[in-house]
Amino acid sequence: MAGTIVIALAHGPALLAIGVASAGLVQPPFADAVDRLPATVRARTLATISCGTGWGVAIAAPIAIAAAEAWRSAFLGFAVCATASTLFAAFVLPGPRTRNRTLDKSAPTGPPARGHSAPRPGRAVLPMFAGALLIGLGSAPFWTFAVDAVRAAGLDQTAGRALLGVAGVTSLLASGAADVIRRLGATWTFVLCALLEAAAIATVGLAANHVVAVMVAAAVFGAAYNTIVNVTVLWGTRLYPDQPSAGSAAAVKVQAIGLLCGPLIGGSVAEAIGLTATLLGGAAIVLAAALFAPRTDVIQNASE
Repeated sequence: MAGTIVIALAHGPALLAIGVASAGLVQPPFADAVDRLPATVRARTLATISCGTGWGVAIAAPIAIAAAEAWRSAFLGFAVCATASTLFAAFVLPGPRTRNRTLDKSAPTGPPARGHSAPRPGRAVLPMFAGALLIGLGSAPFWTFAVDAVRAAGLDQTAGRALLGVAGVTSLLASGAADVIRRLGATWTFVLCALLEAAAIATVGLAANHVVAVMVAAAVFGAAYNTIVNVTVLWGTRLYPDQPSAGSAAAVKVQAIGLLCGPLIGGSVAEAIGLTATLLGGAAIVLAAALFAPRTDVIQNASE
């Protein structure tokens, strides 16, 4: 809520970056909120929650088109929405005391079963960190420069903003990420989504003046990007089963680092060799992330 207000009032990159970064703080508590659900329901719920961004982008894109230069007023309206969400969460979610009592009652009385202890942070988390970081770095050029590339290629401003709206709408398909993971496995889901996302980013870079190709690429990007984000979030909660919010926070934080650093690096690259090369570079980085795909199931207690 505060971050959205900061964005609306920002007159420089520092404040803008602080406001944008605040969004990353919202995701981790959801992992704790759904922790007591059965594994299948928990995974599907986390996937649906992650796609909430897609709903936001899908709704915000038309608002951005309508608001035009009055975008600060639009962000103040978004702050009102964030306030309503905050108050709703405070009303419906249990407090720490309630949660602690629930955990105490459900805690096992005997020693932990062999093979089911919580993994300690260590080498097991490095592939997840690497994959999430590369996805953030590689995806940043699309979010930052896709609209500029389309407009530079001759399409109008409305088409550019509609591109983000299409990506937002199709990202809702990632609500089924948990079921896709169960059918294909975490490894193939991650690799397939990385390939699709890379192809979509490259298409925008190479065919920015073809509106149909750009819109199809945006649709593919939205679905693939949000599905792969869901894989990393579920992966994080699997690596920290006793502290799912810590695992979710780790995945989101590392990816956010990539999303924040990507525009800074991409801006220098775009200035030196152009937007097309920047987008192709992003596609290559996303492809590299496939090398760090999870090798095990990312849905905890998959048999539940």
